[in-house]
Amino acid sequence: MTGRWLVIGVLLALATGCGEASSAPERRTPEDPAALPTEVPGAEGLVRSTEPVVVSDDGSGPMLCFGGISFGDPPSCSGAPVTGWDWSAVGDVSEDGGQRWGSYVLTGTFDGTTFAVEEVSQPDPEPDEWDFEILCPTPDGGWQVEDPARSTQDDLGAAMNTASGLPGFASGAVSTPDGEPGPDDPAQTVFSLYVVGDPAAAEAAIREVWGGMLCVTEVERTDDDFEQMQGEVIEAEVPGMSQVGGNLDNQLEIVVFHDDSSIQRWADQVYGEGVVVVESNLQPVG
Repeated sequence: MTGRWLVIGVLLALATGCGEASSAPERRTPEDPAALPTEVPGAEGLVRSTEPVVVSDDGSGPMLCFGGISFGDPPSCSGAPVTGWDWSAVGDVSEDGGQRWGSYVLTGTFDGTTFAVEEVSQPDPEPDEWDFEILCPTPDGGWQVEDPARSTQDDLGAAMNTASGLPGFASGAVSTPDGEPGPDDPAQTVFSLYVVGDPAAAEAAIREVWGGMLCVTEVERTDDDFEQMQGEVIEAEVPGMSQVGGNLDNQLEIVVFHDDSSIQRWADQVYGEGVVVVESNLQPVG
């Protein structure tokens, strides 16, 4: 999910129907488990960073930051040496206390220990990308406010607080009826709520405080499930990880600097296929 929705229960950036509520997905112990790499896997051929990466140089040489970034001026981080780097050619360089750094889109090769740069470009302004979908069918006659007197900003806040306290709460988001980013007017807002268990019971609880548009969808994993898995993944020290947390597809999403599918195989064997999705920043060119 990308875009600027107000969302409850989403990714953590690493800077340093009816049913019963689920427990966290059981960790599997396969007879021949896929090993979690101890280092960031190397890439074959030419690759490009799909998201900007920080390159920093404290005087010992340029370093690409993909883990343990401490944001500030200047940043400190761990990562990999960069070859073919020319500070005079990249533009938009910050300097402080003898350290230089900047954020760039890199193209080159990565063998797991060193990034050999072939092309450096400035990040484009982030485009407005909307891929959110309201999962409930559009009601007959279109989306309508049920009770205008209980459709204020305070009422929406009360609905979110109530939702986050439900035993089967997974996540929530607000949008327009067309799935566009949440409007300023709560009366034009659809509150999408994802729960484990009985959607009707969750809807009844929200309706006690919210008279606006509402979509309640049953999913498999709660926010507590994701919190437990998130902690396990952080403890496992997935190499090159920059973000981890639940997404609106009810999956645990792990963002890493590069994955050659070995991290995804590990996650599939530990949690089952489709529970965890690993997103690699580096992607093949062409």
